[in-house]
Amino acid sequence: MTDLRAEPLSPIDAATLWPQLGRLATEVIATRGGESLLVRSGLAATGLTHLPRIPRTAVLGVKRGLGYRGVVVAKELAGGAGWEAISLRLAREKDDEAVTALLGGAAAEVAARGGRSLCLRSAEGSPHKDAIRRAGFMAYRIERLFAVPGGRPPAETLFRPAVRADRHGIFRLYCRAVPEHIRRQEAPTQQDWRAVLDLFDTNREFVLERDGAVAAWVGMGERESRILEDGTGEGVAAAALALIEGLGPHHGTLVLAEDQVALEREALTRGYTPLGVRLICARRMALLNTLKEVAAVPAESLALPQ
Repeated sequence: MTDLRAEPLSPIDAATLWPQLGRLATEVIATRGGESLLVRSGLAATGLTHLPRIPRTAVLGVKRGLGYRGVVVAKELAGGAGWEAISLRLAREKDDEAVTALLGGAAAEVAARGGRSLCLRSAEGSPHKDAIRRAGFMAYRIERLFAVPGGRPPAETLFRPAVRADRHGIFRLYCRAVPEHIRRQEAPTQQDWRAVLDLFDTNREFVLERDGAVAAWVGMGERESRILEDGTGEGVAAAALALIEGLGPHHGTLVLAEDQVALEREALTRGYTPLGVRLICARRMALLNTLKEVAAVPAESLALPQ
């Protein structure tokens, strides 16, 4: 077990850290825009500028003299039950002690703030996998990445933009489409489901309805697109992929889980190019409920049964 300790950074530290990011050149986990969030949260905390609302963040560092040996950034997901480590950067190419210390410190910080889980994405075969495992993180799902073929104009589609009233229908679709052992790990409650939906990192959502139920969902973010469908509707997979090709992000990536075999087969047929594989890892924390203060009460003041 490493003796290193990762310490939370003050808002001033977070705001002034960005000039050193060039020296923290090794990205351990799949990048999720952590550097931008780090600078924005630091500036917002110091009141130097007016910014839109940003999620709660935790920034921890392992110092080496006046510089940093490594830094981790975690953000709170919707609902408050889950957090995601969106960036972990090192000054060296490989530093297992710093990785374990940073992730362990982030988990403790999340638990202290009431979070129940902390997740991250790492590349399959990462040289840091042992250090991540020693910090208490276990891989529970595989994501396969595919480059979306560009240059295809938007086609007519049966999908429509999702509205707030579709949330329950999307959750029911998730329960049908995702294997039970995955659901037990990532969304045992509705609060955890909100975190999973936030983890998808989408800003545009579309749904396809059949027989009064949501049969398919497509989510698109700045870089990645995702699909949920239960495999019961003919032509749904092709329609979802066509929607992504026409309206998805420029030079976007399609993310498919290991169980979405039919979708993967359809994507390869349509010319999607495999880019790589990454693992979703998570660490579950116990709730830290502090004992309330108590005061001694004389026995004679209690109502005793006669």
